[in-house]
Amino acid sequence: MIRLSAASRSRLSHDAAALRHRLDGPARAWHSLRSHPVRWLGGSLATAFAATLLFRRKTASPSQHRGWRGLLGGLVLTALRPAVTTWVSVQLKQFIASQLHPQPQPLSRPLPAHPGHPTPRPQP
Repeated sequence: MIRLSAASRSRLSHDAAALRHRLDGPARAWHSLRSHPVRWLGGSLATAFAATLLFRRKTASPSQHRGWRGLLGGLVLTALRPAVTTWVSVQLKQFIASQLHPQPQPLSRPLPAHPGHPTPRPQP
């Protein structure tokens, strides 16, 4: 009877561990990713390619010829985009910093002198 009970406990603990392993999705996914990285990379690339084919927007009308002015304007805007992006981000950082840590404003009039200290006289 004792051997039967020990065998049952052993079988139950083994079954519980197997069930825990089967239900632990993140650990199984991590193990699969570690053991088959090339398959995961290929699957993700194939999924991305399929998604771009499925969710691509249809063009409403064929693109029209813009002429040399449109081409030049497009090139200028493309060239200026990094500079404008940098300028906007610097301005935004300065604005946020000024909102978080406001600088004290200078007084429009001088502070009154303390008793016992003479007030400075302006030099002519």
